[in-house]
Amino acid sequence: MAETSKQDVEFLGQFEPDVFWLKHGRKILWGVAAVAVIGILTIYQQRRAADREVEAAGRLAQAKDPAELQAIARDYPNQVIGAQALLRLGGLEFEAGRLAEAAAAYQEVVTRFPSNPLADPARLSLVAVVEAQGNLEAAKSQYLQLASQPGSYLAVAAKVGAARCAESLGQTKEAQQLYEELVPAVRGTAWEGTVFIRRAIVTRAVGPVPPAPTAAVPDFQLGK
Repeated sequence: MAETSKQDVEFLGQFEPDVFWLKHGRKILWGVAAVAVIGILTIYQQRRAADREVEAAGRLAQAKDPAELQAIARDYPNQVIGAQALLRLGGLEFEAGRLAEAAAAYQEVVTRFPSNPLADPARLSLVAVVEAQGNLEAAKSQYLQLASQPGSYLAVAAKVGAARCAESLGQTKEAQQLYEELVPAVRGTAWEGTVFIRRAIVTRAVGPVPPAPTAAVPDFQLGK
């Protein structure tokens, strides 16, 4: 019993605060310091990322020419802000009539951000470039392909584009049919006025629907 008590006392003595600190204090300090450094670095990186996002958003808001937008896209190649800059760039080039440059910007969005929601308006804009280049049959086909994608929020815009191409090609009946299909989808939306006007114009061009033929009535009177 005495021997056991002595061992217990020696064992418990190792956990005296002073003894424990002398043996393990430096390791504890290093561990705490490492955790603190990691925490500080994490916070710093998060703040830096937030600052960069704010800086990028400010640059994008103030960008007014293609060179500035190209620089933003180059500086943020894998971030949404880069895709936004490319879309803006494509719009500027399109408005200036530089269709090849516009198509290149839109294609870059699709290539670099294929799963991002911004890729869909880029795809629609690529078809708009094809239409602007005068290749109306190809544009109509591509618009219809986009309109057929299930759940696409661009379906209405794509079908309006297809109807517009059909009008320009003189395919008035097809354009009328497309506008008729759009009527329920655009009710209460910003597209309603456009669809209503174009539908009325093409319907007037097609002309009234001829009445169905009736059976010939024999030219005789009963009783004769």
